[in-house]
Amino acid sequence: MKFLRKLFAGLINTTAAKTAEPVGKSPADMMRAMRTAWLTRSPEKGIHASADEVVAVVMDWPIGNQTATVLSSSGGDASLYTTATFGILGGIGHEKVRKAAVAFVEASQRFITLTSPTTHFPYPDSETLTFYMVTPSGTRVVSFRMTDVEKADSPARVLFECGQQVLTELRQIAPPQE
Repeated sequence: MKFLRKLFAGLINTTAAKTAEPVGKSPADMMRAMRTAWLTRSPEKGIHASADEVVAVVMDWPIGNQTATVLSSSGGDASLYTTATFGILGGIGHEKVRKAAVAFVEASQRFITLTSPTTHFPYPDSETLTFYMVTPSGTRVVSFRMTDVEKADSPARVLFECGQQVLTELRQIAPPQE
């Protein structure tokens, strides 16, 4: 786990697709707004198999003083948002990203019973990994201690590995930094 944190911390400082900064809004503010938009999205009712069908999953992963948010949707959209000043957007345009995103959503569905409804979306503390699952009936949340990721039989490990696969595929499409 420490290796993954160090690796990603290095990525925060080196590899990222910077977002354009409109007047009055910093890139970090834009990332927070995009995260919130997904978490408060109301999927169309009646077109999904059930009210608890996961249509998007958001993984909030604390890395040092920052939080990385990996988003995946059932339609294959995927993005990386951070509390820093960068993100990787536009994953839906790449087949490997789409496949990883859909796999993450499918894995999340297996653990929907562990979640509880929420309308509050704080970032986790430095020792907590949080997953938000967006469904037609509302957003649901489950959190795990970071140490749970190291346990072979933990749902945290399964979900984290799926989120990591999305992140890996997103990194492959990120343009090199100048």
